[in-house]
Amino acid sequence: MTPNDLINTAPDGQEKSTDLAAKVTASWEGPWGLKVSPVYRYQAGQNFGRTIVARLNYSSSVRIPAEPLNARRQDNVSLIDVRIERVTSVRNTRLSPFIDVYNVTNANPIQNTSWSSGSSFLRPLAIVSPRVLRIGVKFDW
Repeated sequence: MTPNDLINTAPDGQEKSTDLAAKVTASWEGPWGLKVSPVYRYQAGQNFGRTIVARLNYSSSVRIPAEPLNARRQDNVSLIDVRIERVTSVRNTRLSPFIDVYNVTNANPIQNTSWSSGSSFLRPLAIVSPRVLRIGVKFDW
């Protein structure tokens, strides 16, 4: 750790940020014994600032902030997932075919980006996966 690591931090050494995450779930018993369960997830983007990676004589490399580490913010991530299932009783067991749809709106915000100055600055490192459909069966005995 170098004194540069404490730039733009709170007195306790932690980075100043305004992180927010929320999750809302519900369940609805519809006609024909269908159960619909939507999930809404929200996550505020992470604060970041441009940095410079310098090679110093006492260490292999050190990250030096070129601007405050809360000068920029990554994209907020807001996703909707849905599960539709139907429970059927067979003797003393339950059979539940289901369909899951993840990222219903097919949102594609950047989850992580490069902070380092240079040609890779602001290059996406991770993007939310596209819409995914999963089909399955649960068997409870």
